[in-house]
Amino acid sequence: MSHCQYLNTDLDIESQEDLSPLIQQLGERVLVLYHGETQTIGHQLASFEINMDHADADATINHLCIVIETLPERERAIWNNCSTRLFDIGYACTSGTESVRSYSELCAATVSRVAALGASIAITMYPDYEQAHQVGTPDAAIK
Repeated sequence: MSHCQYLNTDLDIESQEDLSPLIQQLGERVLVLYHGETQTIGHQLASFEINMDHADADATINHLCIVIETLPERERAIWNNCSTRLFDIGYACTSGTESVRSYSELCAATVSRVAALGASIAITMYPDYEQAHQVGTPDAAIK
């Protein structure tokens, strides 16, 4: 049986500007997954997720939008100057011999909020790690 299950939505930003004030302002409202230099010299990358579970991507993205929309002016300016502002929706996908329909919806209002923040939306489908690395598969020899 194959299906996809919602995991979480990460918010990734990249800028030539120092992201530290923005990260500091976000405080305990988000979890900082990464903050550091990118491969492009002088650019910083930060990746966040919310510190609570939501049942679907729509609710998670709306929560993250509230966090960004309520930033003070200085930190909002840093957000506005980012070259990348990306909501990355993650799903875990398993495969098998039988297909099962997976459904996930982003409401028009949510998409409008994301657009108003100058952000993009991506979808990442993660393979079932255990299934992909079973003994006897080509990837198993890489371990």
